[in-house]
Amino acid sequence: MTQGPRMPPGVSHRWLLVAASSLGLSAVAAIALVLARTPVLTSLVPPDSFPRALVVHVNLATLLWYFAMAAALWTETLDARRQRIAGTLQLVGAAGALGVIATGLLAPGSPVLANYVPYLDHPLFLGSLALFAGAGLGTAGISLIRPRDVAEWGFAIARLPFIMATIYLLLAWHREMPLIDALWGTGHILQFGFVTLMMSIWLRLSERAGASGPPPAIAIPLFALASLPAIIAPSLLLAGVDHGTLHDLHTQIMRWSNWPAPLAFGLLLAFQKNARRADGFAASLGLYCIGILAGAAIDSQTTLIPAHYHGTIGAFTLAQMAAVFARLSPTQGAERSTEPTRRPLSIYFFGITTLICGLAWSGMLGAPRKVAFSAAGAELPAIIAAALTGLGGTVTIVGVGYFALIAAPRIVKLCQAASSPISPHNSPAAAATFAAAR
Repeated sequence: MTQGPRMPPGVSHRWLLVAASSLGLSAVAAIALVLARTPVLTSLVPPDSFPRALVVHVNLATLLWYFAMAAALWTETLDARRQRIAGTLQLVGAAGALGVIATGLLAPGSPVLANYVPYLDHPLFLGSLALFAGAGLGTAGISLIRPRDVAEWGFAIARLPFIMATIYLLLAWHREMPLIDALWGTGHILQFGFVTLMMSIWLRLSERAGASGPPPAIAIPLFALASLPAIIAPSLLLAGVDHGTLHDLHTQIMRWSNWPAPLAFGLLLAFQKNARRADGFAASLGLYCIGILAGAAIDSQTTLIPAHYHGTIGAFTLAQMAAVFARLSPTQGAERSTEPTRRPLSIYFFGITTLICGLAWSGMLGAPRKVAFSAAGAELPAIIAAALTGLGGTVTIVGVGYFALIAAPRIVKLCQAASSPISPHNSPAAAATFAAAR
């Protein structure tokens, strides 16, 4: 009797639901940010709501979305013995995610617009964020298995920066470093984990399209090169490097070591014809290249900085959206199932590219970051650039919302099928693994 395709366990589906819901809700928070940066519409947003909306949006669109998606991919092949513990961790993570959303919107406290990890200066918000991150880290540990193919090596190696970020945060806390600086350094380290995850997703997407990918002797070292710089900052902190020197080193480490490995890996894949046809791969690689170029142009605290990171996080997000759709695609054993449309990927790509162009143009005109647009005394080029930012943001929100409306109901069906006494192999909602080797 032929064994059917392996199905992810229920805990993986539930993490997937947290991930897709977080990204969808981030689009709601982004509405206020887009309005605040769009000429004529800025008056619709109270000035004091912009910082809080930014805190909620960034945490939903990056930390919650990336951590939950990583946990969903890492738990695809959990054996029954570990699923109970993993399920408990998932419930803790979901509670933390709900706490971040609720306290971010309702709790008193001042928004602190820290780079990478902005936060609300309130113990319930910070506690919820710690609860969620702790559950994600625990899931990374309990789900680790021996890799069986090249892509699984990438998903395994991507855990290293998450661990290093935790060590760095604990060391910073021990040295009584200000929280805003500790989270800034932690956010830097996490970027190495995100790019390694993205590279692994690129490879899986390409393999599903029929490409073979780079040989293990090239691919695995590139995964390692993408993640290993995460070790540097915790080592320097442990060695007692002073805070000012460490701050400058963080920037230099990011500037010179965050992009070469993923860029080389992406270009190697791009030379394969089948890989270029993979859902989301070419667009994700293109966004990453745009982000690198925008980063090279940064010379001050202008909107060129968000143009840079919207390129890089846009690349991560687009790759993960494509991975979600791949997970939700029906298997050969599923009946009455239809492929989810990939149209949200195209809408998102157009929107985020337009947004980046608007932010980059505004930055070159000297527009400061982290503040709403002000039409007072603004010249026509600045108004047009801000309008372009608003248009791009609006289209991006539409793409993300469309994605969530398609993905969330299908994921709910997967969760229901996983808990049903009927075999998920016969369920019309059945989906196969994505990160795991087949």
